[in-house]
Amino acid sequence: MAHLEYCSNCGEKNTMGLIEGQNRFHCNSCKEIHYENPKPTATLICIKGGKLLLVKRAVQPAKGMWGLPGGFIELGETPNEAAIRELKEETNLEGIPMRLLGYCSHHNTVFGDVLLLGIEIKIYNWSDMKAGDDAADTKLFELNNLPPLAFTCHQKIVEMFNST
Repeated sequence: MAHLEYCSNCGEKNTMGLIEGQNRFHCNSCKEIHYENPKPTATLICIKGGKLLLVKRAVQPAKGMWGLPGGFIELGETPNEAAIRELKEETNLEGIPMRLLGYCSHHNTVFGDVLLLGIEIKIYNWSDMKAGDDAADTKLFELNNLPPLAFTCHQKIVEMFNST
């Protein structure tokens, strides 16, 4: 993941050093601190009669593995709006966010730090389900017999759902 080489405030070269108790990029010239924040995602739990909807990933990271549908929250979008959009893009389904289950954070080798927001979605009509966007396939799996999931945080979000 590329870092901000030059200060967005004054254009001078940034350096990495201990600032506010953490190693951070900052500008020695104007003293601007360049905070690196996680990229938030809407990560979806969609249940149909004791089965969980998973998508087979068509892109890296974890291409070919099963995972929860979801994706990055766009600028100006709420987590619920992102959940509805990502559901449609990846599965062709429509639904309504029911509740925030919790969150999980991890470092992704492609996108850096990612913050996954687990959101339970109620699907209106399952008959239109088909893979789209960056999903190679969609399938319902028994909650107690899931394949290995693409990311540890996906497993943690499933556990959050199971514990409620």
